[in-house]
Amino acid sequence: MPAHWGELTGKAFEGIKKDVAILPVGTVERHGNHLPLGTDYIIPEYLAARVAETLGEGAVIMPTIPYGVSTSLSHLPGTIDVGYDAFMAYVEAVLKEVARNGFRAALVINGHGGNTKALHIVAKRVAFETGMKVGVVDWWADVAQEVRERLFTAPGHAGEDETAAVLAIRPDLVDMGSAEEGPSYTKVRVRFYDREATKELFAKGVTGDPRRADAERGREFLDAVVKEIVEGVREALTR
Repeated sequence: MPAHWGELTGKAFEGIKKDVAILPVGTVERHGNHLPLGTDYIIPEYLAARVAETLGEGAVIMPTIPYGVSTSLSHLPGTIDVGYDAFMAYVEAVLKEVARNGFRAALVINGHGGNTKALHIVAKRVAFETGMKVGVVDWWADVAQEVRERLFTAPGHAGEDETAAVLAIRPDLVDMGSAEEGPSYTKVRVRFYDREATKELFAKGVTGDPRRADAERGREFLDAVVKEIVEGVREALTR
């Protein structure tokens, strides 16, 4: 069984091998009407457990940080947006404590796109100040992309891929009868931030088409994600 930081006694903590602390980070926000508000931390929690189990001794799962930067969906009921300043300060303080406690590396498994830029800034700052290796992975975007492209035709926020992942992990929390298609998110060469356009894009809290999702493809995608994250951690620990 993987070691959970918050479940260890002080004596047990002092005796464990400290290779990598795995920190699940997400947010609480609207994911249409079919997915739970905690989707963005439920998936990282699951992945952290799988990654730690695969890595074995020396991998420790940290308590989850469930709140994040959810500006784009702050207009929808159920969303909790703590803003950049509070989020960055909190994550930075936690990661510095990981370093102080003697870990060689920390890995943040992020479940929410609004956190990404802040996490990379904090990770680099902590790594350079403490000497500890700090990694950040957006589970849906940074790993297993060939598998994602093969499996899903309508991915997105609460879309086909994310819905499939929750169906694989916690089907009891998914209401597929309430799933609705949302607009497609198109990448642009020059990004402009626009409050009204963002509200229009996330009017239902969905992009892509969750109606196409199923648990089998969710499990296949998550298996590939775990495999590539583990490979990345092992590579980092050898350097």
